[in-house]
Amino acid sequence: MTGRLSGQNVEEMLQAKPFSYSGNVDVNTIFYRSQGIQPRYLPFNYIISGSPILSIYGVDLPITFAVGKQHSGVMQPFNQFGLSPRYKNITLHAGYRNLNWSPFTLGGHTFLGGGVEFTAGKLRFGAIYGRFNKATALDTARSLFLSNFAFRRTGAAVKVGYGTEQDFFDIILVRAKDHGGSLKFGNELADTLGLAPASNTVVGYNTRLSFLKGRLAFESDGAISLYTNDVNAPGLVDSMYESRIRRLRNIADLNTSSEVYGAIQTAIRYKVNNMSVRLIYRYIDPGYKSMGSYWLNNDLENYTIAPALTLLNNKVRFSGSLGLQRDDLSKTKRAKAKKVIGSANLSADFNERASLDLSYSNYSVSQVVKTIRFADSLKVVQTSSQLSVMPRYVIPGVNRSHMFSLIANLSRARELNPARRDSLSNDITTDNIVFNYQLALVPQGASVFVSLSNTRMQSELLRDMNRGVTVGGSKAWLQNKLQISGNLGYLFNKRNSERGRIQTGALHGRYNLHRMQALRLSIYYTDNTPETPSEIYPKYYEFRGEVGYTLTL
Repeated sequence: MTGRLSGQNVEEMLQAKPFSYSGNVDVNTIFYRSQGIQPRYLPFNYIISGSPILSIYGVDLPITFAVGKQHSGVMQPFNQFGLSPRYKNITLHAGYRNLNWSPFTLGGHTFLGGGVEFTAGKLRFGAIYGRFNKATALDTARSLFLSNFAFRRTGAAVKVGYGTEQDFFDIILVRAKDHGGSLKFGNELADTLGLAPASNTVVGYNTRLSFLKGRLAFESDGAISLYTNDVNAPGLVDSMYESRIRRLRNIADLNTSSEVYGAIQTAIRYKVNNMSVRLIYRYIDPGYKSMGSYWLNNDLENYTIAPALTLLNNKVRFSGSLGLQRDDLSKTKRAKAKKVIGSANLSADFNERASLDLSYSNYSVSQVVKTIRFADSLKVVQTSSQLSVMPRYVIPGVNRSHMFSLIANLSRARELNPARRDSLSNDITTDNIVFNYQLALVPQGASVFVSLSNTRMQSELLRDMNRGVTVGGSKAWLQNKLQISGNLGYLFNKRNSERGRIQTGALHGRYNLHRMQALRLSIYYTDNTPETPSEIYPKYYEFRGEVGYTLTL
């Protein structure tokens, strides 16, 4: 759990209550019975849990605890604690913090340390220092996960810029380094396995500018990352560039394991009246990484156009995007991939009662083989598309209201490589259609609903179909102190030649003893009956009941 105070004004903190508390505590008892399958729960269990929050001058300190028949535990509120008090134009950072100055430099990586950000007129400045990674230990008695292995890593970042919150230009420098002797155990083993401490220096920029009274907007992020994979590797020796190498060594670790990456993303948006269009360009070198960001998708170049349009006083809204993307920017892969990514969304409010949402997306990828020794069956040429249709119709009323809705999701994935057409299950079609009707009886505080569903998934290996109906309702009594709701469902399913049915039921009740206390009751029932029971499709039923008490602090 974390305790955090994010950018809260110091003046507001001093005016806050010195001490307060909130949250809740729950007591639950669970009764369970099943037949035909392995039990999913104990026949009887109890759980006492809670998430109280202590607040000291506006700083929240959450605590989570759980005590039960199977397990118990308390989570400390101070595992990751941080605060960022702000006074006028100065913000201080202390403890566990994560800042997002730009995606390619300091992009949300959590660090333990301190920092400051302030503005003086249009001058913008920020600086942080802290621990970015905690050293892990190699434990061969249990298991060895090289991907999770980490030295202790510390780093610093500085931001200098000019502008306002809306229009600015910032230059950002990030430098971080692993400490080779930071392991508690396993230093010799790390050397044997070739795991080496690394360092990273990133220089980037972040800008947002607007022109023509906001109709034209420009934004861009870019960076160059010098990543040294092994700080102990031999140094560079080149008499022609000795002076330049010497200058670079003053700000970065530079040796034979060093690599340089670049990344940039730029967007231009033009808006006029009810129409806008956005052009986006993104280029990230293969292997690009920054110690100030957790992970970045790399080895890509992407062009995207994203128009948007509103009509009839915002009653009709359209947005879409179309993008082209390629990889193998360094021209070292045996096959390069080209992708086409498109989407379109349309929403319409015909009147106060009728509305419609439409959405369509398509994703296509094709590989271009660059070498003779590449099997045709390994070549990827695929496309997938999805269409969603969601009409709604509402009949409002003082005493009662009706709502009709339909949700239809149709998707298809296709294999377009002739050499892979014989592969089973490469073409998959999925249809999901749900019709809902709800009647609300306002004076009675009650509602009823019915839902019809049909789901079908089909491929060469599998034909799965589910059809069913669910009915239910809710009602409030005793001036809303007592609420009861429930539903019954019947589902007919067919998987290839196997048929069956599933019956479900649920009943929920809640009684508010006091504005801070409530009793709860829930009952769940499931009966699965295949036409031909087997080990794969067994006949079974389950019953689960829960009785609980909630205290709101």
